[in-house]
Formats: sequence, C-alpha cells, structure tokens
Amino acid sequence: MSRSKQDFLDEAHPLAESLLDYAKSGTTYGVTDAKVVISSNDKQEISVEKGEVAKSVSGVTYSVSITLYAGDRTISFSRNTMDEAELKEAMLKNMKALSVVPANPNKRLLESGKVFKGSDIDLNLVDPHPPSSEDLLDYAKQVEAAALAEPGVKGTRSVGVSKLDSHFLVLATNGLDHHESKTRYSASAQVVAEDASGMQIDGDSSVARHFNDMSKPEALGKSSAKSALAKLSATLPTTGEMPIVLDHDAAEDFFSAVYAAVDGTALHRGATYMKDKLGQQVMSSEVTLVDDPSIPKGLGSGLADTAGIESKPVTFIENGMLKAFNASLMESRQLGIAPTGRENGPTNGIIKPGAVTPDELISDIKEGIYIRGFNGGTVDVNNGLYSRQAYGNLIENGKITDTAVAGFVVSGNLKDMFMNVVLADDTPDMPSTRHQLAAPTTRINGVTIAGK
Repeated sequence: MSRSKQDFLDEAHPLAESLLDYAKSGTTYGVTDAKVVISSNDKQEISVEKGEVAKSVSGVTYSVSITLYAGDRTISFSRNTMDEAELKEAMLKNMKALSVVPANPNKRLLESGKVFKGSDIDLNLVDPHPPSSEDLLDYAKQVEAAALAEPGVKGTRSVGVSKLDSHFLVLATNGLDHHESKTRYSASAQVVAEDASGMQIDGDSSVARHFNDMSKPEALGKSSAKSALAKLSATLPTTGEMPIVLDHDAAEDFFSAVYAAVDGTALHRGATYMKDKLGQQVMSSEVTLVDDPSIPKGLGSGLADTAGIESKPVTFIENGMLKAFNASLMESRQLGIAPTGRENGPTNGIIKPGAVTPDELISDIKEGIYIRGFNGGTVDVNNGLYSRQAYGNLIENGKITDTAVAGFVVSGNLKDMFMNVVLADDTPDMPSTRHQLAAPTTRINGVTIAGK
C-alpha cells in the first residue's frame, strides 16, 4: 500500500528539523543558514505482451538535498537515503569545504518576509480512490486488446501503465516549511502497423492525477493503433514553401520553444533572441500564453516552489507581446527582475484559442501539410533557427487527405514563424490527459518544406 502524506511527514519532518539543528551547530565553519528538501517517490510499473504480464516493477526511492550557507558562500549536495547519521556525516564534510567555495550573493535564501506561509486551497492533486495492482493490469490489457483489434495492426512494441505517489518537504532556516503530495498515472502504447509498403511504429499516451480521469483504455488502444496506421505508405512531399497546420501534439511541441526563449538562464547568458524584446511584439497578435499553476488536478499545478515563492499565474505572451521572463530566485537577482515562483520549471501552459474553427483554418489551403509530429532536429532560440523532421498528411484543396507523408524537414526561423501563426478555436481543456502545454490547432504560413 502506498504511503500517505501523513506517513511521509511523520518520517520526513523530524529528520529535516534534526538536520537543520545540526547545520546551526556548524558556526565554527561559518554556517549561517541551511535548507533541506526531502522527497519520496513510490512507483509501480506494469507492462503487458499478448495479454500477459511482461514486466512488473515497484519500489520507493528517497532523495534528501541539503544546501548550506555561510553568508554569500553556498554548497549543495544530495543523497538517496534517509539515514540521519550518513546525512550528518555528509553535512560535516561539506561544512569543511564551505570556506573555499566562491561567494555568490544571488544564491542566498529567500528573505524571510517573502516566504510562502501556506494556503487553504486544495488543488486536488492526490487521487482519493487509488487503483489496485489488478486495476492497473486490467487497464493495460484492455489498451493492448483494443490496439490489436484494429485492421492492419501487426502487433505491439510496448504497452504499459504506471502509478506514482510523490511527496516532498522543504524546510529552511528562513522559516520556509512547505510540503506537497501528488499522484500521477500514465499509460502508453507503441503499435506496429504493416501494409504492402512495410511497417510503421507509433502510439499514444495518457496521463492524469486521478486514475479515473485517464483516457478510457479502449480509446487509448484505438488511438495508438490509428497513429501507427496513419504512417503507412508514407511518401516524401514536394520541396517548396507552403502553409503547415499542426495538430494539438505538434502545436504543443512547437510552442514549447517559447518557454526556452523566455527562460531566465537563457536571458542571463544572452542566449535568446527575445532578450531585448520585453514589451515588444514577438509573435502574432493572436497568441497569448498563460502559465497557470492553480488548475485543480493539473499536471504542473502547485502552490509554491522549492525556493518558498508562491506560484501564481503568469502571462508570458499577451496578444503577441512579450510580457515576462521565467526567472528562478537566483536568476531574478542576477537580472534585477521579480521571480516567478517556478524554481522547478513551468507549470500548466495554455495557448488561448483563436477565432476560427480547424476546418476554417484549413479551408483556403490548396497545397500544404497537416503535421502530426516531429522527430528530433534543431530548435535554437538564440538565433531562431528551426529545422525539424516531421510526419503527417497532405492538405489539398482545403481538406486533410489520407496521403501520408514523412521524412521531410520543416525549416524556418522562429522570429518569422511565430509572427505567421494563425490559431484555431480548439485549445484543449485543462487539466488535459495529454498535454502540459495546451495549444490549439495551429497554422503557420510560408514555411519551407525540404522533401523530394
């Protein structure tokens, strides 16, 4: 049985307090402050093959991360153990090394007056009715059976489901005392389809905080099969400049470059072309990107980050204008801007919907490509270079055809591509069982396609 939040806190909180007390005794070595982060992950994975269990793995892992401060000198380390004696021994070794660490005032703890003090808000991130091992196994079997039932499917490469119970606690000498618990379920299937032209492999996945919010297993199996079948008999499209249309998955992939472009580390290094664009138009006026950690059951939701800063919704792009950069506590001090409460990365991204339906978005395209996904390639937010291999279907006379295309390269510069975006009105609802960045069907005009 998985550990409850209270079970975790009963073990972790006394340990964290003892470690902080030990750090306070390190004044001989100049220790002035300390922070302890304790996390626990209880994971179970089940995969099936031909209706039988192919793999079943479960276990609990712990991580304790400790940061020691001596004024402006900081040293951090982590151990995968809850053994107090071992952790204190490691602390002593690091205390002795503090004197040779270069000073960096930007790494100091958050000022005590700015520390998040807790909230009554319940984001519903823990499943109150967790499934049994038998439920997980039955789910995986149903996914596989539904995939194999589709004509043209030769077999499955992998079908699996996993359950993760995670807890974390952060305690620090500045008064920070915050903990969160979350459940996360994920399932995926990789399907092998075959016709006279050969074989293709593709699949689908689903993820949710609550097991009952997952995609229905029959639907997941069928969509996994359809993804593989859609690749059969793929050809190379003709080289040229044309509009492309991205489905939800491909659009999420494409717009993730925005997060890279507004990242505080990239800004501090001068490695983003948006570095001098705050308050300026950097995208089509149709695009608004909101990052919202307050969505109940959200895959990226949370009340505060591990620096102790409250996590609130942030609008990074509004009507195409750059409104904010995503800065951690240290980055915010380096840059002289406010931190965003995202020490651990972005939360739930939402590209607001456009004004036309997907059919209207495509209706005037005489020749184009409907892109279902990308494979590798280069996305460089420093100079804007975008070059990625993709796959999908031809668009002809305003309709998505059954003609599959693959192996071609989509090329352009993000500076131009972002400006040429047109959005449909079908942004997926959040929380989503597929997306942590929800984006509508997206059209980009004037893109170079390298095919035959």
